[in-house]
Amino acid sequence: MQKYGMLEEHDKIIHQSKSILKECDLCDNCLGRFFINSTRLSSGKRLGNKIRNSINSRSVTKCYICKNLLSNADLYVKMMQNASMGYEFSTFTVGAILKQSIIERDDKLRSKFNLHGVDGIKTAVTRELGKKFVSKTKKRIDHLLADITFTINFKTERCNVKTKPIFLYGKYIKDKRGLPQKEESCQDCKGKGCIFCNNHGIVSFDSIEGKISKFLYEKFETDQVKFTWIGGEDKTSLVMGNGRPFFAKLLSPKKRNVRLAKKSNLDEIMIHALRKIDHIPNGSIRFKSKIKMLVVAKNDISSNKLKRLKQLVTVPIEITDSHNKQHKRTIHKLKYKKILYNHLLLR
Repeated sequence: MQKYGMLEEHDKIIHQSKSILKECDLCDNCLGRFFINSTRLSSGKRLGNKIRNSINSRSVTKCYICKNLLSNADLYVKMMQNASMGYEFSTFTVGAILKQSIIERDDKLRSKFNLHGVDGIKTAVTRELGKKFVSKTKKRIDHLLADITFTINFKTERCNVKTKPIFLYGKYIKDKRGLPQKEESCQDCKGKGCIFCNNHGIVSFDSIEGKISKFLYEKFETDQVKFTWIGGEDKTSLVMGNGRPFFAKLLSPKKRNVRLAKKSNLDEIMIHALRKIDHIPNGSIRFKSKIKMLVVAKNDISSNKLKRLKQLVTVPIEITDSHNKQHKRTIHKLKYKKILYNHLLLR
């Protein structure tokens, strides 16, 4: 019974193939693609060749659908290899940009002959290139979270690569005053990345952001670094203790297998506890900061007034930063020490 069903399916494929080839010339890849899901074969090209031999059909000089696009498959695979030189990756995926006329001819033919459940030409092209690239490089295909994505533009005959971002968590300590936390964006691209800033989005490195970015550019050969800061400080402040935490997103890194030191001194700041993470947490991140400040008053600070400071604990307060933005904060614990008659140390 099973054998009969297979013969019936074979006859159906042969019959449909004859009808299609009377309508237009197809290469072995496109002919086999229309029926590969009905067989146990893994190669559309091999199936197309078998069908052609079964019906004594001549080989074609130019395919109606793809114009023999896959006849240059090895050339495109070589293009992918050249484009990925210098990149560290274990997994990849392939995308393609085809001429609209190719897609329209494929859709038209599949619709006319009721070829349902058949992969489109773009899927077939990317699958074939992926298989050949695996054979050449021994890398693995990953359609969801690939380390690198190749996009073959068949209109321009170019191959573009884009790598998966790397996410980092770390802390920094600043023991000298005068260094701001954030860097100004490139004036030409407004931080998007351009030829004038080497695609970094910033042109100077005179800040916490700039110094950490420069360090990560060199380590990971990445284009840009986007930061998520856990709180902030102005350039007159110090960051002591265990340091201020931060998250970093590295865009299009070339290096992925980077060993990170426990501590790194970056001229005026030190970063530590730097490690890779899966993703940056969504939404606002709750945190507590330890702040020490020296308060200098014009007049003597009485003990009665100092006792009133305890009333600030757990009471929401609003702080206006240097950009006139207001932030709500809560004091969880407060200690004070009177140093001079008008000098007060708050913690």
